[in-house]
Amino acid sequence: MNARKLLASALVLGLGVLAGCGGSSDRPVSFQKDVHPILKAHCLECHTAPNTEGYKASGLAMSTYDELMKGTKNGPVIIAGQSLNSSLNRLIEGRPGVNPSIQMPHGKVKLPEDKLVMIRKWVDQGAKNN
Repeated sequence: MNARKLLASALVLGLGVLAGCGGSSDRPVSFQKDVHPILKAHCLECHTAPNTEGYKASGLAMSTYDELMKGTKNGPVIIAGQSLNSSLNRLIEGRPGVNPSIQMPHGKVKLPEDKLVMIRKWVDQGAKNN
């Protein structure tokens, strides 16, 4: 009986420690340090004003925070605090219902999951220019 209590206590303690390890997920995501390098590596080849194909097709430039937040010729692609409703997140994550012909990055390999999570967290944290 004591062994069971000891085991149960150890499991509860272990789960508590694991939950505490998730503290980095609460860390504020920085546009300059975390998000912009992802955009630079995976998006700017096509989304730089004025002459790239992605910019010509959509009007979306991503070289700066202000350009990204301006969005496309059809409006914003980011709704601060709402990654589930942000077009950018839907397109880069390839969510159900997204036409594969406009999934981003267009014609290339999908961004790694850790990069998608970083952008999602940044949007959910308010898409700040930090």
